[in-house]
Amino acid sequence: MTDSAGTGRDGPPMLTLPEVLAGAGGAASDDATGRSSDAARAAAPADAPAALSGMVCMALAVLLFSIMAVCVKLLGKEMPAHEKIFVRTAVTIPVLLWMLRARGLSPLGNNRRLLLARGALGFTGMLAYFASLSALPLGNAILLTGCSPIFAALFAQRFLGERAGRAAWYASAVCLLGVALVVKPEPHAPLLASLIAFGSAIVNGATYTVVRATAKTEHHLVVVLALVLVSLPVSGVMCAWEWVTPAGTQWWLLAAMSASSIAAQIFMTMGMQRETASRATNMFFLGVVLAMVWGQWLGDPPLTWLVLAGAALIVGSIVTLTLVRGRAVRATAAH
Repeated sequence: MTDSAGTGRDGPPMLTLPEVLAGAGGAASDDATGRSSDAARAAAPADAPAALSGMVCMALAVLLFSIMAVCVKLLGKEMPAHEKIFVRTAVTIPVLLWMLRARGLSPLGNNRRLLLARGALGFTGMLAYFASLSALPLGNAILLTGCSPIFAALFAQRFLGERAGRAAWYASAVCLLGVALVVKPEPHAPLLASLIAFGSAIVNGATYTVVRATAKTEHHLVVVLALVLVSLPVSGVMCAWEWVTPAGTQWWLLAAMSASSIAAQIFMTMGMQRETASRATNMFFLGVVLAMVWGQWLGDPPLTWLVLAGAALIVGSIVTLTLVRGRAVRATAAH
C-alpha cells in the first residue's frame, strides 16, 4: 500500500518506469519510523518522482510472466525444464550485475540467509512450474500455480505477522475445492503434472513471503539476483546430465523467455516489497485470464466444465480475499 507521497508504507521509495528499466530503485527503510539504511540511500535520490505503485508493478509482472510461459510452452517437452532455466539464468546474471554496478550496490546484499532462502525456494518453484507448463494445457498450469496468493497470505500471517484473518482460511478452503476439480486426471492433463503445478503454488507462496521479508534490508535487484545465483549452478549441474542443443526458432524463444522473465522478476520484486504479501500476490489471478487467451491461441484443448467450475472457485476465493483484506487495511488506516 502506498501513501500520497508515492512511497511504500513498508517498502522502498517508488520508481518511475525509466528508472525501473535503468535498474534504479529504493531499498526499504530499516524500521517503521522510516530511518533509511545505507542501501536505501544508495538506491534512490531523495527527490525521486512519483512512481509505479506496488499493484501496477504486480500487474506488469503478471503480463510478462504470461509471455514467458508462452515461450516455455512453445519450446515444448523436447527441451528439459532445467535447460530453459539455465539459459534464462545465464542471460540474466550479466544484466543484473551491470545494473547493480551502475547503482553502486553490493550483489551479496545484507541478509544473506534470507537471500539464500529466496534463491532456493524460487528455483524449486520455477523448476516445478516449467515442468508443468510442458505437460499441461497452459490454462491448467497457470490456474494451479495461481493458487499461490492463498499460501502467501497464510505464510505471511505465520512468519511476518501480517494478519490474514478468517477470510484467508475460508478462501483457502474454497480454493482447494477448486483445485480438486482442476486436477481431475484427463488424457491431456495427467494427475502427476497437475500435482507438480499445485506444488509450485505452495513453494511460490513461501517465496513471495520471503521476498516480502527482504523489503527492510535489500534492494529489489539484489533479491532478483539471489534467485539466479542459486539457479545457475544447480541447473548447470542438471544440464551436464541432460542437454538438448537449441535449433532454429528455439533460440528466439529462449531470448524472448529470458527478456520477459528478467523484467517480470524485477517488477514482481518491486511489487512484493511495496504491498503486503496477500494483496500483491492476488494480482496473479489476472494470469488465469491471460492463460485462457494464450491457451486458445496455442491450440490447447477446450477447458471442461469441471475445470471452468474449479477456475471460478479459485479466482473467486482470491478476489474475495483481496476485497476483504482491502477493507481491513482501509479500516485500520482510518483509525
